[in-house]
Amino acid sequence: MINNAPRQPGKYHQGLYVPQNKNKLMKANEKGGVYYRSSWEKKVCIYLDMNDSIVRWGCEFIEIPYMLTEVKNSIPTTTKHRYYPDFYYELKNSDGSIKKVIVEIKPKVETLPPKQLKNGATRKQLQSFEYAIKMWNKNLSKWQTTIAYCKSKGIEFVILTEDFINRLK
Repeated sequence: MINNAPRQPGKYHQGLYVPQNKNKLMKANEKGGVYYRSSWEKKVCIYLDMNDSIVRWGCEFIEIPYMLTEVKNSIPTTTKHRYYPDFYYELKNSDGSIKKVIVEIKPKVETLPPKQLKNGATRKQLQSFEYAIKMWNKNLSKWQTTIAYCKSKGIEFVILTEDFINRLK
């Protein structure tokens, strides 16, 4: 993946972010920047680029293999996948130490288990619920693997939602 161009033009606020502080960007794409896939990701790009405490940062360049188990035709199937977290950055603390962080950007609703449906749900509600469960399972698999990966490397893993991102300046 390594920060390829967005695949869904027009669906979200997507584009190319070319940093002002290019020396901080760990891995630029062929256009000298990184692609963002939402307005939230763009806001984080700007924050990482302009914050003096951020020493280095990158976007979708760390590959973390993980296993995903899904039930297909009543049979559990486990397959290998690759996860590319949205951001990685290194923050210089006031004592001079460096804090390493992997960041995933998600809507708050996708960080919570799907809400149980009430009796009499429509077909569309059932399909939406099934999709939400599938995505929740996929995210949990990615995040559990990422937490173990980060722990083994002394990296912090955080999931940022709109609650935090909307407060960034």
